[in-house]
Amino acid sequence: MIGKLRVRTNGIIEREGPLNAFLFGETIMIANPSEVLAHNDYLEIQVESEGNIIVEDQAFTKISSKSNIKIKVEGRGKRINWLLHPYLFYNDSSAEITNKFFLNEGKIVEAYILGRKMHKEKFSSGKIRSVTEIYVDGKLLIYDVFRVDGDSFKDKNLMGKEGLLAVYTINKKDDFDVKKEVIDGEKVGDKWLEEIYK
Repeated sequence: MIGKLRVRTNGIIEREGPLNAFLFGETIMIANPSEVLAHNDYLEIQVESEGNIIVEDQAFTKISSKSNIKIKVEGRGKRINWLLHPYLFYNDSSAEITNKFFLNEGKIVEAYILGRKMHKEKFSSGKIRSVTEIYVDGKLLIYDVFRVDGDSFKDKNLMGKEGLLAVYTINKKDDFDVKKEVIDGEKVGDKWLEEIYK
């Protein structure tokens, strides 16, 4: 599947494939009917606004086993609150995720879960690389990488737990905060909810 989505808050939505978006004032709800990414799926999401935007989606993004997914995200706006649900990686899944944000202030919440612990599945093989770049006034302020190589991960989980929550808060170009928390996989959803409703 190839899904491309470009949303501008003036009401223009351009799309290719199954991705869609709904606008509710300053809120953009991104909808992916499949919710599960597999094989060599590719998603590209661009959101642009002259003002403030809140970007949400309808459910966790699940990345199935034996997949090699690519996701490219770009957000542009004066103030952006990017609050997408966590990524859930099945064992033996691979993904390359690129996130770029151009803003003056806002909050970016990212969450990752490795394996389906509730199904007794451990993440022991696969490869994940997620890069987040945040630009303020055209200058790179934050560059962060989340990387997992399943071959080295299976014998010793270097994180210690299956979940990671990352929160980037930008108040202005010289006032920002990066918070990362390693947590149990089954608690990521609750922690994510706490963070987006702060």
